[in-house]
Amino acid sequence: MPRTKPVWAALCAFMLLATLGAGGAAQADDRAVRGAAHATGQGTGLRAGDVPSTVVPSIPGCTTAQPLSGVTASTWEDVNPPQQAADGDPTTRWSGEGLGAHLILDLGQARTMCGLKIAWHRGDKRWNDFNIYTSPDDTTYTKVWAGRSSGSTAGFESYPYAAPVTARYVRISFWQSQEGSWASISETAALGPDASQGGEHVVVAAGDIATTCEGEKCAHRRTSDRVLAIDPAVVLALGDNQYENGTYEEYSKHYDPTWGRFKAKTKPTPGNHEYGLGDGAAGYFEYFGSAAGSPAKSWYSFDLGDWHIISLNSETSRSAGSTQVTWLKDDLSRNTKPCVLAFWHRPMFSSGSAHGNFPNMRPFWDALYDARADLVLGGHDHHYERFAKQNPDAQKSSSGIREFVVGTGGASTKPAGTMRANSEKFLQKHGVLKLTLAANSYSWQFVQDDGAVLDSGAPVACN
Repeated sequence: MPRTKPVWAALCAFMLLATLGAGGAAQADDRAVRGAAHATGQGTGLRAGDVPSTVVPSIPGCTTAQPLSGVTASTWEDVNPPQQAADGDPTTRWSGEGLGAHLILDLGQARTMCGLKIAWHRGDKRWNDFNIYTSPDDTTYTKVWAGRSSGSTAGFESYPYAAPVTARYVRISFWQSQEGSWASISETAALGPDASQGGEHVVVAAGDIATTCEGEKCAHRRTSDRVLAIDPAVVLALGDNQYENGTYEEYSKHYDPTWGRFKAKTKPTPGNHEYGLGDGAAGYFEYFGSAAGSPAKSWYSFDLGDWHIISLNSETSRSAGSTQVTWLKDDLSRNTKPCVLAFWHRPMFSSGSAHGNFPNMRPFWDALYDARADLVLGGHDHHYERFAKQNPDAQKSSSGIREFVVGTGGASTKPAGTMRANSEKFLQKHGVLKLTLAANSYSWQFVQDDGAVLDSGAPVACN
């Protein structure tokens, strides 16, 4: 009888796959492979389908993390929810118990992927057996990788696909580890092909966006139409994204029909209006979901081509030595990209009549300047302003940071107050900032809501 057990397990696997429809194929395949593996005692030796199982530190030409719209899981501990597997913080994690526990990444729209990277919790102490599937609709899944993690690192390792895949969903299906039946992932990201040398990524940014105005003539409707016309790779929402208090109902009624049309590729940060009700920006976090991080840690980072982009929260944890500033310094120390952009709501430098300079942002600037960051974006004051490259003491510097204030997404614009040192351009117009982020350089345009380009700059080399 023991001699026939592997054959019987394989036969059961085949029958299970054959009897379930396309929507259950991935789940059935997980069960079948697990059953056969346990029956044979061969671990990952039996894998259905002809898919890769290669494990590498990184995939040449395939290192660009794709933006996420959401993260879900089949099971999780209360203290380790699925969103923590993609929050940019290697000290948090998702954990779920049971063979077949899985994590699903929603990219918001179909994107081209060439692999996946995972930092396993305790990944330097144990291997993990798992499969990777992709799907266009969260119903029909195709296996693209099956195998075992290295068990030698708690940092990222990558799993290349045999060929590029275009899909919206990625499913990581776990079935056993060296220590038992708990799946636990610190961080993961779907990877797309890198831009070729000289390749460019267009990013659009604005803050102070949706008001309670309704109809086609609203300024936030016009600026959202301009974003659609530009069709950027990523949209940065610079805070005060929804007035007056950023409740979920306000976001759903006003932001969602306009700027929500490209929510899947939006990277947000909150502003003071999101915190207006004293509820910890609950509406903001409910609307943006995992893309906003979590109320406990609303700062995060991601890579886009040769750029490392950092979202910070100007409303909390901003003093020197704070949790956020400590995280920022650590994030910058681990960055491998040559160019750095950071964004948050309250600008340190501003010539606006409503608010002006906000010196409490100095710890952010100090950390970024020390890391030779290139760009900082903010809103808060309702105008557009471009500054020369400068250091945190507002002195011009060829290796300094260029700041843009872009509080022009839809709320009423306001005039200048005291003009600050190094201010090079000030506009009281609705519009969006269009950045072209290239290999080792950037250029910019301020595009008015009617399409007119009111400010622009030729490519500037990164620091």
